[in-house]
Amino acid sequence: MAEHAGLIPIGQAARLLMISEERIRQLVKQGFIPKPEKRGAVQLVGAVQGYLRYLKDDERRSTKSAADSRVRDARALEIELRIAERSRDLIPVEDALTDMAEFAGLVRSELAGLPARLTRIIDERQKVEAEIDGVLTRLAERAAQKAESLEAGRSHSAAGAPAAARRMGAPQQGLSGDLRSTGPA
Repeated sequence: MAEHAGLIPIGQAARLLMISEERIRQLVKQGFIPKPEKRGAVQLVGAVQGYLRYLKDDERRSTKSAADSRVRDARALEIELRIAERSRDLIPVEDALTDMAEFAGLVRSELAGLPARLTRIIDERQKVEAEIDGVLTRLAERAAQKAESLEAGRSHSAAGAPAAARRMGAPQQGLSGDLRSTGPA
């Protein structure tokens, strides 16, 4: 029993700690395990405590290294995004949604006068208007889906643009309203 409180051979310490004798010597050189008073032996308590200190220090270093790596990766991504934005390879979601809504409004206003330009016959105008409304409704639904997918992962309070896109493409009664009211509905 006196052997456990004092010095033990390096081989026995290595088996106890489940590491090689060479690793014990390395830990002694690194200062984790106290230098032996006798060649070929180490203090039992010093070897166990030193090895535990080494493991904790190694875990701390790897955790710190992993955190540093994540920070470096995040900074690199941020720099890449800024460069992409400056070179106009990347635009903010809000700009994309605004552009979509403006384009949808332009299409709607251009198509609004089409039935009146095509015919003076009210029944035919109503048929053309109904077809245009159907096309615009389908386009609006698709635009709303695209806008929602762009908004994925963002807060729901910032999702005002998809509703605007839906409104811009929604069917409107009487694209040429004054003539529509004179014919059958």
